[in-house]
Amino acid sequence: MASSATPTRSSASDEERRAKREAAKAEFFRAPLSSHTYRILHVIGEGAYGVVCAAVNESNNERVAIKRIKSVLDSYPVATRILRELKFLRLLQHHENVVSVCDVLVPGERDRFNDAFVVSELMPTDLSKLLRSATPLSGDHVKYLMFQLLRAVHFLHSSNVFHRDIKPNNILVNKKCELRVCDFGLARAAFEEEPDPGFWTDYIATRWYRAPELIMAHVSNYSTAIDMWSVGCIFAEILSRGRPLFPGRDSNHQFRLIVEVTGTPTAAEIDQLRNPMAKRAVLALPQRPRRSLQSVLPDADPAAVAVLERMLEFDPQKRISALGALHSEYFAAYAYMGLGAPALPVPAADFEFERRRMSPEEMRREFLKEIVCYHPELEEELLGDMPSRAYGRGTASVAGAFANAIDMGDEGAEGDSGRRQASHTVGEQDMEAINSSGRRDYRSTTMDEQALKRLR
Repeated sequence: MASSATPTRSSASDEERRAKREAAKAEFFRAPLSSHTYRILHVIGEGAYGVVCAAVNESNNERVAIKRIKSVLDSYPVATRILRELKFLRLLQHHENVVSVCDVLVPGERDRFNDAFVVSELMPTDLSKLLRSATPLSGDHVKYLMFQLLRAVHFLHSSNVFHRDIKPNNILVNKKCELRVCDFGLARAAFEEEPDPGFWTDYIATRWYRAPELIMAHVSNYSTAIDMWSVGCIFAEILSRGRPLFPGRDSNHQFRLIVEVTGTPTAAEIDQLRNPMAKRAVLALPQRPRRSLQSVLPDADPAAVAVLERMLEFDPQKRISALGALHSEYFAAYAYMGLGAPALPVPAADFEFERRRMSPEEMRREFLKEIVCYHPELEEELLGDMPSRAYGRGTASVAGAFANAIDMGDEGAEGDSGRRQASHTVGEQDMEAINSSGRRDYRSTTMDEQALKRLR
């Protein structure tokens, strides 16, 4: 009996996590901020760059996600990445399948702030968590998720934007099976007056979703085909219900796993690998014939596999485009939904900050310019040549309790401002139910409520 009263290691860990989240919640709005109307509900997640909380805008009862990025100006690379993401999100958010930013909170001290607070639409889970859960996905769910992902990627590429880090964690999903692409910190825009993208030299893509031409490569000629390889890896992972297709331990192992499926590349394809180490790694592998992906995914829809085969071509020039995939027979049932909002190239002027090294003061001013895009009435106060001032330090009151799981049950239309109302979920008849009051009820037709509450 005595041993049963002793807390287990698991319960102690749970208590530590709860205490950590309580502390994160208490600290969330501690930085000086202008008055706002957001009230924290619970912590959604924590990462290297900050904390994300679910919150409610008490002025309209809309539920949102707020990300606090701490000490954003302490590190030039971090500041550059976050500023780049803010700009891409503002410029690209008019597409239905790109996450929408509602607000960037106004700092209380214009010349001394060091944290950024980004308010976006609330998407309760991501594809990685969904695939690790017990939530069943039908063939129509898979098709609709991929259709939306390809629409987003086509929109990005039509805007001359390379995402460069498409992976399950960067794909947000809600209980209506609606999908949004997020995290544009590694994205780049191609401008006509700039050098070939092969001269972009920083980190690109998580290894498991990295195209062959990028493995071991710090400098490589590449195209939008790098994103399509990542999309193919995700497609295969969904079809296999969460099993990564190429879970390489290191670059050499990654090449081996890829070649076991794609077959040994031709001499011309190997020659396209500009990195000598990459060439040697591929040449050292045993000769392999191309393996049918249908044998790798025996339960998958053959029409889905046919599209996947064209996404996972070793040669990027042979890889299908997002638009080509959308036009395939597999997605014909959703052709009536179109491609979404039209794309326009992002303006080069928005990315002048990347062309030279800026001082912390100059970088802080770039952040203020982004804040002004959401608060144009404060342009003179935030950007004008005047003594520094505080804009009010009132913060929203915090209430409610933390949730260890993402709470899907009360994330509904009642608190949604409806800025982006989707007209369809997964299929008109099979994936929607209209209740007697005329409101769409997704509780029993898309993702199981209790299963989604268990997502971590």
